[in-house]
Amino acid sequence: MSFPEGRRRPASAGPSQSGRQAASRPRGRGGPGRPDGTEQQSIMVRRTIAIVGAVLAVILLVVLINGCLDSRKDNAFRDYAGEVRSLVSDEQDLSNSFFGTLSKPTRGDALDVQTQVNAQRVDAEQLVQRAKSTDPPGELSTANGWLVTAFQFRADAIGRIATLLPTALGDKGRRAAIDSIAGQMQALLASDVLYSQRAIPALTSAFSKRNIDEKFPTQQFLPDLGWLDPDTVQTRLEKLGGNAAQATTPGLHGTSLEGATAQPAGTALTDTGVNRIAVTDQLAFDVKVQNGGDSEETDVPVSITISDGKKISVDQTIPRIAAGQSETVSIPVTDKPDTGAVSTVTVEIAAVPGEKNTDNNKATYQVAFTGG
Repeated sequence: MSFPEGRRRPASAGPSQSGRQAASRPRGRGGPGRPDGTEQQSIMVRRTIAIVGAVLAVILLVVLINGCLDSRKDNAFRDYAGEVRSLVSDEQDLSNSFFGTLSKPTRGDALDVQTQVNAQRVDAEQLVQRAKSTDPPGELSTANGWLVTAFQFRADAIGRIATLLPTALGDKGRRAAIDSIAGQMQALLASDVLYSQRAIPALTSAFSKRNIDEKFPTQQFLPDLGWLDPDTVQTRLEKLGGNAAQATTPGLHGTSLEGATAQPAGTALTDTGVNRIAVTDQLAFDVKVQNGGDSEETDVPVSITISDGKKISVDQTIPRIAAGQSETVSIPVTDKPDTGAVSTVTVEIAAVPGEKNTDNNKATYQVAFTGG
């Protein structure tokens, strides 16, 4: 159809073919260059997995590090326990040496004895320094402080006793020096109290909190309470310098064995038949000794020997037995005897100075030790 010039052709009412094609094409929700919803969700899942994996890896790393730190600390605790046992063992050796010097007759003079004790003082000071340099874990610092204090008490007392010895073994001022030595023995007793009532409980508590089962030695530095008595100290010091014979008083001297009882069961040993005794951690023998002489006896050694293939020997000292009186000493047996066979147990009292008849100082028993 033709239209007159000047009139416009009417616009088409419907879309053109190209427009319809454009409209029929689907368009992404994110617009050009952006992932659709499914792909975006997949990315989020992967990111979440990666984050969770990273968190788990960090947690595992922290657990491993803490485990390593705990193991290292446990090892430090155990190493320190070994150092404590070594220190206490050396302290016990020092005690044996020190009191051996003060108790056993010697051919030297007072200066020789003082020289020996001064050397022991040096050993005691070295043990103090070792205790100070142990570098314990922080939880053990209090316990180590008590240990150092106990050791320092001992070193100081030994040093003071060394200074007093020449006077105590001489003539002028002798009694006052002996009284002072007995006073220093109180310091050694105090060191034992510090160790047993402060150091060991603090150690045990700290180790228990870490669930570490450790046992610490309970030995005491002071061997017996007789050293606290000035009269006993004087009697013992009189044996120094070869004066043991001079210290023996006139009259009859002698002791006798009245009996032995196995503890904790309270079984009195008999020399007829076989005695049956249960072996426990508290196994000990109570030995009763009578002084049948005219004078008081001091430092009376008593020993127990168990022979059953292997030999176990333990001894203790009775500080004092008055004339005509009896005293009982308890002798603990820490080494367990063999069970299943009959053992020979020998109880013996050492002869006191001036004793001539020792027939009644010794007894032998047949014992079958059994499991506790």
